[in-house]
Amino acid sequence: MAMSSSMLYFYEDAENHRLTMSGVTFSDFMIALDLKRPLLVSGADFKAVKQSFRTSLNYVEAHEIEQFSASNDVVRHPLNAIDIRSSHSLDTLTDPEVAELLFLMHMKRGMPSPFASSVENEFAYFSEHDGFQATVYLKDWSRIEQILSVLIQRKIRHELRGLSPRPLTAEILIHIRQLLSEGVLIDFANIKRSVFTRQLSIPLYIAGRYEDMAVLKEDFESEKESIIARGEFVHRKKAWDFEVR
Repeated sequence: MAMSSSMLYFYEDAENHRLTMSGVTFSDFMIALDLKRPLLVSGADFKAVKQSFRTSLNYVEAHEIEQFSASNDVVRHPLNAIDIRSSHSLDTLTDPEVAELLFLMHMKRGMPSPFASSVENEFAYFSEHDGFQATVYLKDWSRIEQILSVLIQRKIRHELRGLSPRPLTAEILIHIRQLLSEGVLIDFANIKRSVFTRQLSIPLYIAGRYEDMAVLKEDFESEKESIIARGEFVHRKKAWDFEVR
């Protein structure tokens, strides 16, 4: 078993509206989220950002997010990001509200909540290494299925370049959704392809909770017993099935 960026890992902590991910870039996440709001950002000396005059907080306007999220600055550096009501709202923050946002962006957790009433953020995103590890807090947890659907479909299209398989069915996505609290790992590095039947099989594992993706990588490659094969996505006759092992 080899683990690389050709894998997806999701673990949900629904009580705290928190999703841990690997194999998802910030650009992927923003496309899946589809939220047209400015972002408050920190983590590096980003070039393509603006600065609030009063608070010196860095932000990206909504129409600049696509370019920002695909930039080398984001790909190469840690990133903390939350959406905000408007860039003007940063100039009207009180000192305690600024302190709350600075704590959230620095400590990567809320005091007590990661959702600040001052900017009415819908999410908070923290990543040390783009595409390798990210933690996301989502205010509207019911959106998780739609976000998951977009992320998995994008990964399938990326990994199966040259092929255009049908989207996963709603039933399969619901099944994956039900496994999120157990830690789902989808292994695109070991896709099995049959030349004769044109059948594709993508393995899925239950890995448990991991915060450190380097440890997950190590455990996966050493075939640790706690990482259990649960089944595989099978694409045959232009349709997907999920076959339980």
